[in-house]
Amino acid sequence: MIEREGGELSGTLRWAAHRFCWIGLMGIALISSGCGGEPSAVALPSLTDSSTPLPSSSTVAEQRAVESAYSEFVAMLDRADSLPAESRKQELSTVMIDPQLSRVLRRIDEMKSQNIATYGRVIIHLQSVQLTESGATVYDCQDSRDSGLLNSVTQKKVNRGIEQERTKTLLLKGSDGRWRVSKTTTLGEGC
Repeated sequence: MIEREGGELSGTLRWAAHRFCWIGLMGIALISSGCGGEPSAVALPSLTDSSTPLPSSSTVAEQRAVESAYSEFVAMLDRADSLPAESRKQELSTVMIDPQLSRVLRRIDEMKSQNIATYGRVIIHLQSVQLTESGATVYDCQDSRDSGLLNSVTQKKVNRGIEQERTKTLLLKGSDGRWRVSKTTTLGEGC
């Protein structure tokens, strides 16, 4: 509280005003002392947290390559059963390797024997890409509600996909530098 004694500042307020002036004068002295002579280098703080390493450009490029390979894999699966039988394995091997390749080829043979075909297209929503020493893992939230299975004779739809399905897909990089799916797993409905 400010009290006035005979028009003057109280002792406490005078002491605070004196201290404020003293701090102000010291601040001015410190600032002006840096203005003369040789400029000195001052280390500025880092804009990033040094404990969190930034991904290198090669890591970012690898992640993009994995994302692209995964997208190509899903697009190829949408039409895998319609590929010509004589070139199917070769075409599928551009985006997948065993054990995934053998699983897909077996499934297509089973479907063909039962007059079942696929229809529509799966939409991917990548959740994350994790690179490891042994390969890459992609987590996705697929929307397959506009795709499914149909009877290839009657063209009647047998089933339909779901709006959100979590998947985990493992990819390996081949000696040719291309990423290919080695295994994909459904984790469940909802993302």
